Amino acid sequence: MEAKEILAKLKLAFNDLIAPPVAAAAPDAPKEYELKIGGMIMIDKLEAGGVVMIDGNAALPGDLELVDGTKITIGDNGVISAVTPGEVTLPSPDLEMSAKFTAFETSANEKFTSYEAKFSAYEARFAATETQLAKATKVIDKLLELNTLLVEAPAGTADTAARVGNNFKDQQKEKDLSILFN
Repeated sequence: MEAKEILAKLKLAFNDLIAPPVAAAAPDAPKEYELKIGGMIMIDKLEAGGVVMIDGNAALPGDLELVDGTKITIGDNGVISAVTPGEVTLPSPDLEMSAKFTAFETSANEKFTSYEAKFSAYEARFAATETQLAKATKVIDKLLELNTLLVEAPAGTADTAARVGNNFKDQQKEKDLSILFN
């Protein structure tokens, strides 16, 4: 393999490292639902054509009712053939609702404040990482540029006079020793 081919492969590898990942569309994950009679089932989509699983197996044909009153008719292989939404019942007004709402509001505000602080910290860390990545990218680009120049530079001829006999090695040893003792 020639140096130019190796350099081209290195460039592709670095471009793959720097390029943002492409997100693949993920299929819908099954959701867990509670039955009115007790127990849990998994449904990939709560509509006709969805599949109902009980303990990892396709549900048997028949009707099931969820806790919220939704009725599901199941055909062969656990496939939903019909979905009938349950009746929506509003809770009766409660005198303690004001106190419950205030407690909920306080709790929610505390959590939002906490999340905002965490989010700000993550933003700062992300900005620092982006700066480091930009510097690393520049260094990599310069190294690739240098490698390109080295690969494309014409090869020089060797100086045969400098390599005759052991003179070269002896001269190098003397230089090394003089550097150590001076």
